Amino acid sequence: MFDSGSAGALIEALRAATRAEAVAAAQRWAIIAALVDWHCKDEDQARASAALDGWEYAAAEISAACGLSREGAAGQMRIALALRDRLPKVGALLEHGEISAKTAAAITWRTRLVTDTEALALIDAALAGVAPTLGVLSQKNTEAAIDVWIEKFDPVAVHCTRTAARSRCLEFGAQEDPAGTVAVWGRLLATDAAVLRARLTTLADTVCDADPRTVGQRRADAMGLLAVDPNAERLTCLCGDPECPAGGVDPRSAAVTVYVLTDTVPRSGPPARDPAVHGGGLQGLRAPAAVTGSPGVIVGGGVVPAPLVAELVATGARLTTLTDPAALTAEPRYRPSARLAAWVRTRDLTCTFPGCHRGAQHCDLDHSVPWPSGATHPGNLAALCRTHHLLKTFGGWTTLQHPDGTHTWTNPTGHTYTTVPLTRILFPDKHIHTPPPPPTPTTTGVGDRGLAMPRRRHTRAHTHAARINTERRLNQHTLDENAKPPPF
Repeated sequence: MFDSGSAGALIEALRAATRAEAVAAAQRWAIIAALVDWHCKDEDQARASAALDGWEYAAAEISAACGLSREGAAGQMRIALALRDRLPKVGALLEHGEISAKTAAAITWRTRLVTDTEALALIDAALAGVAPTLGVLSQKNTEAAIDVWIEKFDPVAVHCTRTAARSRCLEFGAQEDPAGTVAVWGRLLATDAAVLRARLTTLADTVCDADPRTVGQRRADAMGLLAVDPNAERLTCLCGDPECPAGGVDPRSAAVTVYVLTDTVPRSGPPARDPAVHGGGLQGLRAPAAVTGSPGVIVGGGVVPAPLVAELVATGARLTTLTDPAALTAEPRYRPSARLAAWVRTRDLTCTFPGCHRGAQHCDLDHSVPWPSGATHPGNLAALCRTHHLLKTFGGWTTLQHPDGTHTWTNPTGHTYTTVPLTRILFPDKHIHTPPPPPTPTTTGVGDRGLAMPRRRHTRAHTHAARINTERRLNQHTLDENAKPPPF
């Protein structure tokens, strides 16, 4: 594509592509801001107080069009509005490719507590002057450089210690997670982190010297153990020696049921173990992997590759083959049985709305064709998070569920999006088609069931303003405390 013999040409091409990427990001955010306006501008009190307000309608459209989660779409909307309405000079730099999208996003986030329009204009101008130099800084130094100008014009808007403490969180999962593992990340109070680290390290040291895991792997397993048994005193050793005093059934595995659509581990005799699951990986070079085959599924735990299925079963997990879809007939009630619900959640794994990654175990099981016209049958049931369930019921979005669990979503403008259940990808050789019985005529419609849009206690704008004002008051209190003379 490029002449690799000319370093200068490659550098020029890279610079041009980087600027084009920034310009494209600015255009994308401008479109997002316009779409938010289309849904939210001139919103009356009734709509603003509904569970599905204009912001939620816009988030649904943006998440579907951009392949983002609902939370990811909301973040893009916040950045888009801030660059257009609050920081136009910084936004202009992005439009001309003079700063990166990452720098622009950082500026919008650090300035979110600025409420005075004059102070905001001064901060916008000052940051526009230094923004092109921020791209080479680390994230911490970038934030510090931004805060210098915020402190000059609006000190109460600078994030203080109390703000950092309120930012504590614990999140699970990222889009790039390898199958069978989940990234855990967040922020703890320093005291909590010290106690947790000490507890995990103590548990990690209760196995024998022959345990194949690294210290880090044992600490990770110890965290899982505490979730199952907060009073646990030892971590189950995985050395494989039946005489090991720390061996036995692993409480973490004993609490797990793995659903499989194909046999991935032996049903009789000692379960196979894969030597490459634990340790630094060198033992996997000395011995062939013991397990191959199809993965399993844990409802609420995602996809589990075959080697981890074998490991779980070997340490005490229950293995259950999912019900043959041919045996899942229509049920004569609105609420599906536990057996049917488990099959549908395992097939879908996540909310079936485009871009949504809400786990199926936290979703409603929605009748694609409303009950009682549509049957309580796997071919007519799908996992939908509460927001997207409301969107389908009240928001003008429609879905056509196909026998293989695929959904064709149509928004109010007629644009269509297709979602595919992970089971179709993971088990391509397994028959999961469940054609539903044809809908039956009924005189009971949505209105007859008395359905009504849930209401918010406060509008989104009210909640946002209250949160900003609270943070500013706490920051002001911190500044006042620091301004007091020492108690001599």
